Amino acid sequence: MEGANHSYLWCMNQRIEDPGFGTKYERQTKRVINKDGTFNVKRRGVDTGLRSLYQAVISMSASRFLLLVGAGYFILNAIFATAYFMTGIEFISGAESVNGWQDWLTCFYFSFQTFTTVGYGALAPKGGVMNTIAAIEALAGLLGFALMSGVLYGRFSKPKSKLAYSQNAVIAPFGEHKALMFRLANKRTNVLMQMQAQIILMMHDDMQAPHKRSFYNLDLQVSKVNFLPLTWTVVHPITPDSPMFNKSRADLLAAEAEVLILISGFDDTFNQTVHSRYSYTCDEVVPNAKFNPAFSSDSEGEIVLDLEKINDYTVLTNET
Repeated sequence: MEGANHSYLWCMNQRIEDPGFGTKYERQTKRVINKDGTFNVKRRGVDTGLRSLYQAVISMSASRFLLLVGAGYFILNAIFATAYFMTGIEFISGAESVNGWQDWLTCFYFSFQTFTTVGYGALAPKGGVMNTIAAIEALAGLLGFALMSGVLYGRFSKPKSKLAYSQNAVIAPFGEHKALMFRLANKRTNVLMQMQAQIILMMHDDMQAPHKRSFYNLDLQVSKVNFLPLTWTVVHPITPDSPMFNKSRADLLAAEAEVLILISGFDDTFNQTVHSRYSYTCDEVVPNAKFNPAFSSDSEGEIVLDLEKINDYTVLTNET
């Protein structure tokens, strides 16, 4: 009985205040941290100024950024091409009128040349109105490329970690008890050092509305490593002092448990600290399993890390 009370008191000591995710909700919610490291939060009424737009462009994925740049480039040229077309193709020196669609395409190609200030010489504006539109577009092109150069520099100069996490966490035998484990590795060739891990367990206390969340710090066997050239298996021993002690997989599922992860380290390339977020929901934790090695040595004595094996694990026994 004393041991049970000691474990309860210790779990209460491990319990922490709201780390920023909220503790009470009217209804059931989705996971706190998405697989891409973003928070599962939709914001309304946010600032929509130029600085916010710049931050959004800097932070968006490369594919979305390229799509945005390409779409903006074509839309702007289409707008100016329409202005040229409405002014009249006869005011573009070197252009011959064929039909409406072909004339608009000629204006479109002329717009590209003006926007990029290429000016091949085959087409040129004439007349006050056409020259004014061309001058405005040339200025817009110069400003646009200047702004885009700044955005590109900001994207490339912004330090950002790219860690590969195992798709699942496992609960494996660990000494006299068990331990929650997950694995991570650096997906880039840059050097990461002074790595630190902080793990928080989120559970719902009461499944009746309003839903209440509780957060617990999870102690780690090793919370810091000096270097990360290979994989790092982060281990939380599930001892009597752990909030996960004596909780079955069914208990964790009922509590909609989620393991929240914050990894930070020093990037030797940018000489700055970088951060990475991840999480595992309770259904992504495999009981009674252990990770298989993800690296080996070749015939020349060099260590080979295979990132495709970072999630390889072996189930030890069947457990419900």
